[in-house]
Amino acid sequence: MVFIVLLYITRKPTLTPSEFRHHWDTQHVQLLKSIAGEDFPITHTRHYIARPTEVNGAWQAAVLLGGQEDFSYDGIAELVFEDEDAFHTFFASVSAPEAAASIAEDEDRFIVREKTRAVVAGETSVTARRDE
Repeated sequence: MVFIVLLYITRKPTLTPSEFRHHWDTQHVQLLKSIAGEDFPITHTRHYIARPTEVNGAWQAAVLLGGQEDFSYDGIAELVFEDEDAFHTFFASVSAPEAAASIAEDEDRFIVREKTRAVVAGETSVTARRDE
């Protein structure tokens, strides 16, 4: 059974949502891939909170239910591994001192590291529009 980790990431307030996305997609993930190699997750999916409007220097989330204060994070990453052992192998590779220092240096360019949260996803259920 696959093992899924969800990360909640907050962008540096000095970056626009577009700059944040660009860095995460083109720089940070490539750094992780270069460090982890074959230990990189099966998939690393990034979902970005829509922030289409800037008000007084703050990019407003496109909130449907709740308030702006409920969405302090800007991105959600879903990392899918073959199993829990594969996750631990990946985690060990990115936690090695030299790797961790490189990752932290890059993270300091685009995220607020102390606000990062991570959780293991449990069972997943998917319902399609049509039964097939």
